[in-house]
Amino acid sequence: MGFHFLSGRVRLFAERLGIALLILMLIVSPVPVYAEAGTEAAAETTTDAAAAATPTPPVRDPLTNHLTNWPQMSEINEDSAILMDADNGAILYSLDRDVQRIPASITKIMTCLLVIENTQMDEVITMTEAGMAEAYGGSSNISPILGEQFTVEQCLYMLMLKSANDIAAQLAEYVGGSVEAFVQMMNDRCALIGTTGTHFNNPNGLPGDNHYTTAMDMALIMQECLKNQTFRQIISTPIYTVPPTNLTPTERTYENHCKLIVESDAEHYYPYCIGGKTGYTDLAWRTFVTAAEKDGRTLICVTLHGPDKSDFTDHKNLFEYGFNNFYTDPCEMEAEEGWEISGGVTIPVGFDVRALTRQENTLSDGSIRIDYKYEDNPVGCVLKTKAVEQKATETEAPTSTDSTEQTEISSPKAVAGTKTQTEINEIHRSDGHTLTVLIVILLVLVALLAAVLYMLHRNHQKQLAHEEEMRRKRAARKKKAARRRRSESSTGSGVRRRPEEMRNPGRRTDSSGRNTRNKKDRNV
Repeated sequence: MGFHFLSGRVRLFAERLGIALLILMLIVSPVPVYAEAGTEAAAETTTDAAAAATPTPPVRDPLTNHLTNWPQMSEINEDSAILMDADNGAILYSLDRDVQRIPASITKIMTCLLVIENTQMDEVITMTEAGMAEAYGGSSNISPILGEQFTVEQCLYMLMLKSANDIAAQLAEYVGGSVEAFVQMMNDRCALIGTTGTHFNNPNGLPGDNHYTTAMDMALIMQECLKNQTFRQIISTPIYTVPPTNLTPTERTYENHCKLIVESDAEHYYPYCIGGKTGYTDLAWRTFVTAAEKDGRTLICVTLHGPDKSDFTDHKNLFEYGFNNFYTDPCEMEAEEGWEISGGVTIPVGFDVRALTRQENTLSDGSIRIDYKYEDNPVGCVLKTKAVEQKATETEAPTSTDSTEQTEISSPKAVAGTKTQTEINEIHRSDGHTLTVLIVILLVLVALLAAVLYMLHRNHQKQLAHEEEMRRKRAARKKKAARRRRSESSTGSGVRRRPEEMRNPGRRTDSSGRNTRNKKDRNV
């Protein structure tokens, strides 16, 4: 707002007050902020010059550490994490698993899956402007040449081992027709998997608007990827060599950034690790997704927003925590004649399946999904399908009922990451409280602004009155001076003394100009 009608001092005060109020409103307004900082090797980093200073480390409070008699996990260095059973979706460890964060290069996991699903490994890809646009300094790339050719297989290894951003863009254009179309395919595939907090806007994880995920969603994406044997083979390869191409006469050799599968790295090697994908940007910090298999069980570990390479050790410790403290129960008590069951629950050693809560849902194909929870934490699910022999005798497909039956023994999770009604109510109450506080602050600011404007208005009126009084006084003085001049001019010029007389009033002169004053005295 303008204060041009006020005096200089009042105008300066008003402008400063307005700036102060604006800053206060910005401070109290809820603005989502992503943390920034971190360092990493240039081979897998993409740098953001605008990174801010390292914030105060947050207090990490894993949800699973609050479950009754649940095995306690030591503190890790990342701000979001999840340890999930890949076979039944049981959550063994959870730390801010639904908080949206920047994924960085673990984005390439989804890119890899889509390329595998939509191409053949021997297809030939030619580098175009789309891929070359990402081959710049400071970005992880293979330094290709325009027109250089690779097979899809070679590209996938460079994508996952080298973390090549240029190859990711080139694969996206090849599969989707354009990078933008491929990104839409990525988001559509996420919806099919069941993610709820993820949105991609590029195939490589470079910084960009509306590019985010959660630890829970990345675990679900990795769970889907592990069903593909080609994907498993790629991420489990420690080193890969690309032979000479049509434009490059030498070989290119790349090592896997996932140190858990590198036997020569004694500090980080974990013999049960299948493989994984690292990521890093200044905004995302360290991100890491891995999978490990032991005694017929497969676990998925995801960590986001980590400060350094301590995530290698944290993943090893989380896997050991999961393998050593939990067991899988196939839930054979759900078996019925004419039905086949699959899945199971993963619970702490010593827990009884009958202590869990269960929830049944009849699916559209007639099968029954039973989700188990322990104190609202998902611990697995069982799928009951009609036996093949029985299906063959049926003439009609079962109807979709979507019915839900809650029993005394029930528990785990309907859908991974789904919030309970109690959680939803708590969120609503929290949102309502925050809104009330903001409204009160806004009303106080409005009252202060109104008071200031009223004060400024009164000062302005007083100033106008003062200026009017001064104008009247000046006009009166002018009128008085004019009357005096007119009065003096009306008395005539004869009354006035000549200048000489005024300077010497005792002097007298005759007609010739001689002084005649005291002439009499001089003649005596």
